[in-house]
Amino acid sequence: MGTPTHEEMIARAEHIGQQADLEVADAERNGGFSLKLRDVVHEAQMHKLLRPKRYGGFGMGPRTFSEVVRVIAQHNASAAWLVYFTALHEQWVAFLDPKGRQEVYDSDGFTADIFFPIGKVEYVDGGVKLSGQWNFGSGVLWDDWIGLGAFVEVPGYDGGPQPCLVCANTKELEIIRNWDTLGLRGTGSHGVKADSTFVPWHRVLPLGHVKGTGQPVGGAYSDEPIFRIPFMPLFCVGFNAIAVGATQRILTDLKRRIHERQRVLYGVKEWESPIAQRNLAEMLVKLDGIEALQERYVVQLETWQAANTPLCSEADSNRLNAWRSHICRQASQMAFRALEMLGGAAAYKGDPLEIAARDLFMVLIHVGQIYDDNMLAYGRTQYGLSGHPLL
Repeated sequence: MGTPTHEEMIARAEHIGQQADLEVADAERNGGFSLKLRDVVHEAQMHKLLRPKRYGGFGMGPRTFSEVVRVIAQHNASAAWLVYFTALHEQWVAFLDPKGRQEVYDSDGFTADIFFPIGKVEYVDGGVKLSGQWNFGSGVLWDDWIGLGAFVEVPGYDGGPQPCLVCANTKELEIIRNWDTLGLRGTGSHGVKADSTFVPWHRVLPLGHVKGTGQPVGGAYSDEPIFRIPFMPLFCVGFNAIAVGATQRILTDLKRRIHERQRVLYGVKEWESPIAQRNLAEMLVKLDGIEALQERYVVQLETWQAANTPLCSEADSNRLNAWRSHICRQASQMAFRALEMLGGAAAYKGDPLEIAARDLFMVLIHVGQIYDDNMLAYGRTQYGLSGHPLL
């Protein structure tokens, strides 16, 4: 069928968003979107968006990736989160040993990950036996594979144990159904448990190596976007895309609902109030600001891609972390401000604005978006210090 265009992928994203709209109430109640929506996403081949072309993927860049996520987030943040990770997690698969890449890609299944390196490993012939329990496995009920974090001493690499993703088949793991949260309920981010699960070396990804070199295990460098852009800045672009897309939907709905709202106490339409007009204008300008910063983020990724820059300075990496945190914080604050502006009418459980506010708060407090941490790290690098406060 060939590689779809940017416009075709955006059209597919819009279709997924519309299908997600039909399931939002059930997803909120059940703590996850259905396998039916999973099949819609698979049919749209969203998991192939970043996959290298040599493995049957589309090899597309950060703009299409970001826009797909943003468009779905205009319908529902949880659905966008799932599609974001469905595509994103094929990024790190491309850095596995060639045999591991081939195995995962040939299965054509979805892939998840949990980066926290809390697993325990036993070294055996041909690989490791992995044990432990991890939480926050976003979309794990949709996935055939999951990379689980652990410190592993990988043969052929000096320096002792390093953080790794140990990629196991979900059929060999226990799913711990513990996802019952304030927001992002539709992501179904359940826990997983491994009990001496065997994983061969070709499915163990040494993250320290990838972070330090920007190269896949065993070489086989390919001239595709995921190998030309620093790993983590590309990995995280979807968080801010979700924040921007969901906020765009909030502002569209807010403007309409202000226009429809009757202020009984004052006997006027809400939109006729100078206070409402002023407050709406302030919100729109704030939206302009996070849209502009998101655009600058994507342009930076595209600039690195054009220049073939798989590694960047710590200051540059932390600068994008700070941008992302600012976008997510602004989006969350705007969502709750919109609730405040509309009052009790928007506070009922299941109102689109009420769902969006809870979802954006969860995006804000994700470990990768923690505002104080990322601002501290960025500020430290401005004075020549490590971005990590303990180094």
